[in-house]
Amino acid sequence: MIAENSRKKRAFGYVRVSTSEQAEHKTSLRQQKVDLQNYCDKQGIELVEIFVEPGLSGSDWKRPEFNRMMLLATGHDHPVDCIIACDMARMARDVEFSVVTQGQLQRAGVQCLFVYQKFEDGHFGTLHKLLTSWQDQDAIVKASMNTRRGLRGTAQEGFWPGGTVPLGFESRTVETRGKKEKKKLFINEDEALIVRKIFDLAERGIDGTPMGGRAIAEYLNARGYTRRGKTFYNATVAGILSRQHYLGQFVGNKVDEFGALLPEDEWTWVDCPQIITQEQFDRVAALREQRAPRNTPPRVVNGPTLLIGLAECEMCGAGMTIRTGKGGRYRYYSCHSKVNRGASACNCPNVRTEKLDELVLDAVADRIFSDCKIEPLLQKVLDTSSEARQRKSHELQQCEDRVAEVRRRLSNLYDAIEDQRPSERDPELASRIKERRAEIDALNTTAKLLRQQLERGPTRITPAAVRRFGQIVREQLLTGDEKVRQNIARAFVDNVRVGAKVHIEGQTEALAHGAAAVARSKGAVPSFDRKWCGREDSNFHGLSATTTSTLRVYQFRHDRTPIQTGEPQPAVVGARP
Repeated sequence: MIAENSRKKRAFGYVRVSTSEQAEHKTSLRQQKVDLQNYCDKQGIELVEIFVEPGLSGSDWKRPEFNRMMLLATGHDHPVDCIIACDMARMARDVEFSVVTQGQLQRAGVQCLFVYQKFEDGHFGTLHKLLTSWQDQDAIVKASMNTRRGLRGTAQEGFWPGGTVPLGFESRTVETRGKKEKKKLFINEDEALIVRKIFDLAERGIDGTPMGGRAIAEYLNARGYTRRGKTFYNATVAGILSRQHYLGQFVGNKVDEFGALLPEDEWTWVDCPQIITQEQFDRVAALREQRAPRNTPPRVVNGPTLLIGLAECEMCGAGMTIRTGKGGRYRYYSCHSKVNRGASACNCPNVRTEKLDELVLDAVADRIFSDCKIEPLLQKVLDTSSEARQRKSHELQQCEDRVAEVRRRLSNLYDAIEDQRPSERDPELASRIKERRAEIDALNTTAKLLRQQLERGPTRITPAAVRRFGQIVREQLLTGDEKVRQNIARAFVDNVRVGAKVHIEGQTEALAHGAAAVARSKGAVPSFDRKWCGREDSNFHGLSATTTSTLRVYQFRHDRTPIQTGEPQPAVVGARP
């Protein structure tokens, strides 16, 4: 017993449960608190404060309450004489962490006591604690291994392995084995409508312009959509747009019993109902990567200027930027080098934005989309001879093989990220991911176009569909609103070089995709994707010139006097150099 005149010891208490232990009576938080208080009462110790850590593993070094307790206990004011826990496993289930913690307390003159365990002072007591720590660590390692084996077995049998159910699905019990329920994912139709809406907005938006994650979240929240009672945020929308579950399959297990990442061919895939098509998923992924701020400046993605991001100076290769005059009343396209380095840097003249915009759009409308121009440009697409069909079938097989190869490469990049090697924000890795996604999107689009050319049904690309396509685009270019005209320009124009003449370039494949969209929509006005086809240098290795020909329009001269258009010249079609 403690003498009446001696100072009463003061102590901090620490109680903890991990997720798997909360149901166990002896290690419950309530029972630990009761046992701590009874122990202190018997030993004549004043229990100053109990630090509670619910649902964290004993092997976790970043436990907020534990670290706060250690910081106070080892402080210069020496607030307590000891720290008390029910057993060593409550303090830590990691040998290294336990040794470090015990050392810190010993140097601060603070004892470490346990309700259920007693250790001698001195060398043998220290050895006993070390062995006990090894046993505790061994127990949690074996429990983790058993859990991983169980999850892997559950996934291999085709059941839901647990965790948060993605939006659009619900888990239902399909089998009971003793006390364990085996579940699978089923579509929740109400939530699936929201998921499809999110993908549609990301691909086409409301007016044909793709929307970003933040804009989609604002749209959904303003109209009362919720994700199980919670509001949408940019991050949650991004998570939905990248979730593989919506394709009808997800990875149920990708680690071995020790927690190490397995090779991709050893992953366990689990089937589930499909909500989004692979083609739409790839298109959205490519659009998001292309529009990401690290790849495309927001002023190009969201700016109102028609040719920003498309127009460049023919003399020095710099992009064209916007300048204003007369207090903002006039706006000009100006060479970026000339603006930044002075008039001597480049002789490219300034061009009024409205004049250049109108001349470019009029030239495209008249020289590409008129009835007498559009059909000859798409003659190879309209060719239905047996030789053409054989060539297109071969190209289709090449596309499908290439898609499989690029998907494998993209998966390898994600494996590297998950294996904690490079960061996804690494510029080189981000560029490679962007290229892979764009390539998959472009190949899928090309394959879809080729299939449509090989069809003989109502969606086949016919001369009537091509003419209808030209009429739709021409009408929108000449009379549509600014946003629609901008979308069309960015869908079909790759580059506008401004010099003594204005050179307008675009790929004939973009025209083919547009005609195909009209054929699929049975004459309705399609939405205009910002990019109907991807980067030529990486997307079509081994494909014939049918898919890589280029439109060139050498259109007009201009100088500082009011712009005049010369005599129309025919569009020149040929292979890109």
